[in-house]
Amino acid sequence: MLDQNQEKRKRCLIVVNPCAGRRKGLRALPKLHRYFDENGYSVTDHVTASRGDGRAFVETATDFDMILCVGGDGTLNEVISGVIASGRDVSVGYIPAGSTNDFARSLGIPYKPMRAAKQILSEPPMKLDVGTYADRFFTYVASFGIFTRTSYSAPQKLKNAIGHLAYILHGIREVVHIHPVKAEIVTEDGTTVSDKFIFGSFSNSTSFGGVLRLNPAEVDFADGRFEVMLIRPPKTPRQLSRCLRALRKGKPYDSEQITFLRASKVTMRFPAGDAPFSLDGEYAEGKNELEIGVLHQPITMLGCHPKRPSLPDPTPESDQTPAESSPIV
Repeated sequence: MLDQNQEKRKRCLIVVNPCAGRRKGLRALPKLHRYFDENGYSVTDHVTASRGDGRAFVETATDFDMILCVGGDGTLNEVISGVIASGRDVSVGYIPAGSTNDFARSLGIPYKPMRAAKQILSEPPMKLDVGTYADRFFTYVASFGIFTRTSYSAPQKLKNAIGHLAYILHGIREVVHIHPVKAEIVTEDGTTVSDKFIFGSFSNSTSFGGVLRLNPAEVDFADGRFEVMLIRPPKTPRQLSRCLRALRKGKPYDSEQITFLRASKVTMRFPAGDAPFSLDGEYAEGKNELEIGVLHQPITMLGCHPKRPSLPDPTPESDQTPAESSPIV
């Protein structure tokens, strides 16, 4: 028979991707066990064995007060997708252990596992919007075009060995094969943008692809809208300079090559054929026409402390020469 203290203990499920990063999450697991045990939780592990395993396990797991994801952005996608599919209201914590951890950076979650664990128990819960793509969910970005293939094609061994640099090196290989994609994007209010683009994203993050950034003041994680960014191919060195500078500074409205807007639903059409997408770094088959939307606050996240600076000056900067710009890092 359980004593009174044992009966009061909350239940915590830790979903671990053993291959993420340099197996940092797996190495941290004993300390995480001890920490949450000392703070009143009965801990259960699930080490994922294959892609999709995390979502399937979470979808059928019951009676947990908290589910923690230990892995990269793809593992977080599986955990959140499993929670939504289950229909249960259970809080989610993220202990980043991947190679890039874009969303952790956006949410102000520390990269060190124990610091992230302590923040999970100290920060107030935060509601989070989630994106929809056909019958799939994504936590922070759906994208097509340049750097999109990089997110899901960079070899895991390379990402484990050199981390974020793997995305940059793999992305450089893509640059020489840029093919603008003809697309039409229509938002729920009828706003239509039609052109050729080298990149397009529907995001709820200040960082994605390990490369592109938005000013934290531009992103509200729970407003029912995602940020839409569409980049046209620069035609001159001057346009390229302004585009790179705008992306590096997180000010997409500073370049005439970039269309930036917010929407809760978009319809995308690709007249010349489909374009493959990346959902949180995982491959998604493209379609000639597809709809991307937002679920408003279906997830309660723990341990988040995002930056909230004042809004930037919307006035575009004065022109500068290409020599004054620097690459995106």
